[in-house]
Amino acid sequence: MQALMRLWQKMAAPSSRKAWGLASDGPEWVLVGLSRAGTDLLKVQSTTWLQGQAGEHGLRQVLLDADQRKMGWPLKVAMSLDAPDLVTGRLACPDDVPEESWPAEVQLEVAQALNLPPDEVNFDFEAEAIVQGWVRHIRWAGCPKAKVAELQKWTAQAGWQLRSVEPALCAAERASKMLVGGLPSLMQQAPQDWQFRFVSDVQDPALDDPKVLSELAYPPLQEIMASPVAPRLVACGLALRGWP
Repeated sequence: MQALMRLWQKMAAPSSRKAWGLASDGPEWVLVGLSRAGTDLLKVQSTTWLQGQAGEHGLRQVLLDADQRKMGWPLKVAMSLDAPDLVTGRLACPDDVPEESWPAEVQLEVAQALNLPPDEVNFDFEAEAIVQGWVRHIRWAGCPKAKVAELQKWTAQAGWQLRSVEPALCAAERASKMLVGGLPSLMQQAPQDWQFRFVSDVQDPALDDPKVLSELAYPPLQEIMASPVAPRLVACGLALRGWP
């Protein structure tokens, strides 16, 4: 979802030749690089599984290992972040509350969810297009400012640049929508053969779905998220977010 992607301080635009996504898979990390395969197609250029210990040393070593394999420069990477470091929610806001008041309302929700002072959280939100009765629902995501600063520091020390962070499910939704053949094709072809049809103004299908944060919102996608291909799908979605 585009509106939930601005949880970080935006950096320079990524390389037009490659885009990178880094997703965790238990004790490992999967780093996926995408490149152009045609006018409106992107392909999986490389998939690298990297061992990494938890914490600062593990993340830094993952990226250092990838850099040593000389997979491109400059290296700008998008990462997924999930609970407890990143929280999401849905705020029921009276329809007569002015739009300029939404940020303050969301900030308080995020701060409460993270048990932090309001000025110590990064957040973003998207109002659902459909108003139900007199209530407008606002989807939001947030994380501690300190966490984003840590990730920026770790990636910089490894010679990479953190371009963005977002929920893993959001990245997977993006990848599944842009995947040629859709979700059914995930089980019909090898991940290295995946191709994605690039649309610059792609909107995630969940934006107007009031059930998006429910575990039952997208049963096929939830099944995929529990499968071995999930980390690669998430990494692809992260890389797709960074394509110019």
